[in-house]
Amino acid sequence: MSLSSLNIRRFMPFAVAITVVATFACGSDIDLEGTIDVRVLQALAAQPTVTPQPTSTPQPVPTPLTVPTPLPTPTPAPTVTPQPTATLAPAPTPPSTATPQPTSTPAPTATPQEPFPPTSTPMAVPVDLYSEVRLSVVKIRNGSTTGSGWAIEDGWIITNEHVIAGSGTVSVEVPNTNGGVEILTGTVRGFDKKRDLAAIQVAHSAPILPRRIIEAEDAGTAIIQLGYSVSSTGGFPVVHSGVVTTVIRHLGTVLVTSSQRADEGNDTAGVGVVIFDADADPGDSGGPVLDLQGNVVGITFGAVVFTSGGKRVIGQQQATGVESIDRVWTQLKNGTITTSLGSD
Repeated sequence: MSLSSLNIRRFMPFAVAITVVATFACGSDIDLEGTIDVRVLQALAAQPTVTPQPTSTPQPVPTPLTVPTPLPTPTPAPTVTPQPTATLAPAPTPPSTATPQPTSTPAPTATPQEPFPPTSTPMAVPVDLYSEVRLSVVKIRNGSTTGSGWAIEDGWIITNEHVIAGSGTVSVEVPNTNGGVEILTGTVRGFDKKRDLAAIQVAHSAPILPRRIIEAEDAGTAIIQLGYSVSSTGGFPVVHSGVVTTVIRHLGTVLVTSSQRADEGNDTAGVGVVIFDADADPGDSGGPVLDLQGNVVGITFGAVVFTSGGKRVIGQQQATGVESIDRVWTQLKNGTITTSLGSD
């Protein structure tokens, strides 16, 4: 194989040019191999140079912001078209069933000696009533003993026999409207130990108190009790309120008072006694027990403090009833002195 054939085979894309070069080289001693290389380089240089297209500077790709994928908007539930509410026919009201009341435990029956009612809650005392009746309630002094009384008639005061016991005259303090007192001397005309009553004659100016007879069926009547106990001041007697608990015919022969005085041997059977639960203290003896209309229903003489068996008793203040007062009042004014006058 010739060298020319080899070059053509090797440089097939440039065969024409090589042929030309070989033609001009005839007759001279040419370095064919170097000439070919030169010619090849020249031929390559003669090729039009492709102007390189400017490479566009790549724009920096902005880093995509991470946008939170929006939550899908919940498809609103279709609004339910309200169905017209059917008007309900009113249900018939069931008949009311009576609430069964608890069966009360029967209270034990008390031994029928003397009644023992509980002390009631004190009620408010009408101020106008007190202001009116206090002027009729007097204080009685018999030496060192102090008691009460009230105007039963013009010129007469009634009190307990045990308040004036042993004296023919006593000091009577009559209140006036300004809180002062008028001190008078009263004469004891008659007394009755059975009913614990005494009549005092004195020229007083105190208003007269009306009287009212009450019976057992009047239990529960609201009352007030006035008297000059140790807490009284000047012409203002102490007042207590309560109710009548019962009215009895006294069955015993001994009256035990709050001062532990016992009239032993005195026949008290048959005396009408008003038992009430308003407080009564030493010094209130002889004071009136009045209803809320201002009527005297009894005259306080004491309280049961112990039963015959020695048990403590509360709520049993006692007053001689008006019926028993009226039965002997005329005789007392006439100066009768007795321990068992008449019979009720």
